[in-house]
Amino acid sequence: MKPKPIFSITTLFIAFFLLAACGGGSPPESGPAELTVTGTDDFKFEPAELTVKAGQEVVLTYKNGGAVEHSFNLLKPDAVLEHVLEETEEEHIDEELLVDIHEIEGGASETATFTAPTEPGEYTFACLVPGHAQAGEVGTLKVVP
Repeated sequence: MKPKPIFSITTLFIAFFLLAACGGGSPPESGPAELTVTGTDDFKFEPAELTVKAGQEVVLTYKNGGAVEHSFNLLKPDAVLEHVLEETEEEHIDEELLVDIHEIEGGASETATFTAPTEPGEYTFACLVPGHAQAGEVGTLKVVP
């Protein structure tokens, strides 16, 4: 006995519907980016490069992996590190920063939540303890579309 065409069409329709329901559609919304950065007494950040999506919420944990005080400071898009390092008044420095984790003791950590810039590009972060950025404690936050 030959299968009826209506049965074949119905079977194909159901199979198509089930496949469509199982895949595709909108990708799930991603949550905040959770990043961890460590400052060291070798005047380096580990890692020295971070990547996030433009406008993404970021939960950043900064760990001081050294014995001396270190800080984590993410500069605003138009800030220039050399100018920030020349500033002597803290209120002017604060105007140049997106994230400011002040000096923390060796072995300590601190978490900051912020929204990544909406403009893709590379943004500088640095330890602003005097002499540390000049010694190389500088990194890059890459913001991608």
